[in-house]
Amino acid sequence: MTAKKIEQTSLLVGILVNLLMSCAGILVYRTTHIEALFVDAYFSMITFFSAIVSLIVSKLSSHRNKMFPGGFFVLEPLYSLFQSVLTVVLLSMSLVTVGIKTYAYFAHGEGSVLDIGPVLPYEMVMILLSWGLSYFYKKQNQKIHNLSTMLFAETQGTFVDGMMSLGIGAAAFILFFIQPNSALGFLRYTGDFFITLLLVMLTIKMPLKVIKSAFGEISGKLLLNPEIRGWIDGCLKKHPLQDVKVQKYLVYKVGMSVKIYVFLDAGKAFIDSGQLSQSKAAILKELSKRLEFVHLAFCLS
Repeated sequence: MTAKKIEQTSLLVGILVNLLMSCAGILVYRTTHIEALFVDAYFSMITFFSAIVSLIVSKLSSHRNKMFPGGFFVLEPLYSLFQSVLTVVLLSMSLVTVGIKTYAYFAHGEGSVLDIGPVLPYEMVMILLSWGLSYFYKKQNQKIHNLSTMLFAETQGTFVDGMMSLGIGAAAFILFFIQPNSALGFLRYTGDFFITLLLVMLTIKMPLKVIKSAFGEISGKLLLNPEIRGWIDGCLKKHPLQDVKVQKYLVYKVGMSVKIYVFLDAGKAFIDSGQLSQSKAAILKELSKRLEFVHLAFCLS
């Protein structure tokens, strides 16, 4: 199975799981009106729609034409960047919303007791589905040497979803034993604020990590993955160029497309273009065993 096929199959599985999670989440949120569940439910819904978009992007990115002979691989990090920015916006909006409700309770005594009855069984199922899907994405991406920017984004996104479910479930379990008229009774009215605040603090790092990675690919950052670089180094040493010294090589990654620029120093020696073409073909054949979309160029320095 090709790298693209593995990526697309994984995203299709994610679409089905996220559809189930988003429908269940919205149903429970409409029942309880707990704002922290809004974060959880609508995050699952956004993940569902983004998985559909990611599948479309995955199918389009490798297409080539006269205007774009290298394909549309830049769509992959662009998608990951957009999805992660949307996640940050959603987390921020949810925190502001519950903050306003909490202020209304403490300032004006306005509020209602949180209905946490359906929360615990729902969150237990969501934790299993979210972390199970995140692990599945991670293992599938490892099969293709972590080249898929979109699977990386989905891995982080579904893990964040699982963390949300864990936090909400743990808080709901504690709130279940607190009576509204006790010393801690205010938590039965404002508990979703503290849950949401904790969730944002625990999970905000993950979408920011994806944003950093996607922006690096779009802006032309060098690929520093030691596994891939070590393997490329081995391929170049396996097919040495006669009388030509390899000064250095630079590796760039955009989506699943990898471009390698090898800088040669021939000194005063004559470079045989025929031998250079043969070596390039041999190196590309070796690279193609792991990298489905790879471009190799020799540069004289």
